[in-house]
Amino acid sequence: MVKILITGFRHSGTTMLMSLVRAHPQVGWIEFEESYIDYDKPKNWILMQGRKKVPNMKKYAWGEKIPWGTRDTDVNGKRAIRITKKWLKFFGGKARVLHILRHPFDVAISGVGKIGKKDWKYISTTVPIVIDYMNTRPKCATIVYEDLVIRPQIHLRNIFQFLNLDSDPKTVQKIIDTPLKFGKINADRAFAFRNKNINKDFDYDKLIERVKKRL
Repeated sequence: MVKILITGFRHSGTTMLMSLVRAHPQVGWIEFEESYIDYDKPKNWILMQGRKKVPNMKKYAWGEKIPWGTRDTDVNGKRAIRITKKWLKFFGGKARVLHILRHPFDVAISGVGKIGKKDWKYISTTVPIVIDYMNTRPKCATIVYEDLVIRPQIHLRNIFQFLNLDSDPKTVQKIIDTPLKFGKINADRAFAFRNKNINKDFDYDKLIERVKKRL
């Protein structure tokens, strides 16, 4: 079974995506920000941590969710790329990396309610570089947050196919209908910044165009 790394800039929807993937019957567990892969530990140590939650890794998929965007090593995508490279090296053909992209305005305001200079610096310098890196790796793919919340049936199916998991419409719909911590998928979450007075321009479509593997 595949080993799944879920990553993305903080407040981009990593927790939502983790919850949806973890709800799949073939997924044993997705660890929540323990940063196992971020430690200077060997592959066997990482697998040991995984087996504590998923004793049968041949039958069930397992992984971890690690957002980024708060550390100095996050600038220019250094940490995001480092942990992704490590995941791919450790798990080879079984590795899968899901990178989630959300409109930077929603990312910035979801934490503090406004677009701060530091947040904007991290977003503008990091996200494009990480997208470009993900484009070069066949086991990596990007999910556009707005795609997922507006058309979950289509994009969850694509995600599960990428993860080599059952993508039958009934399975997908059951996951969509499952009560999750953040609530059910709601299309109103997309472009929420439009309800706020934000005097700033950003070409989000141009950023999305950078994505070569969009689920």
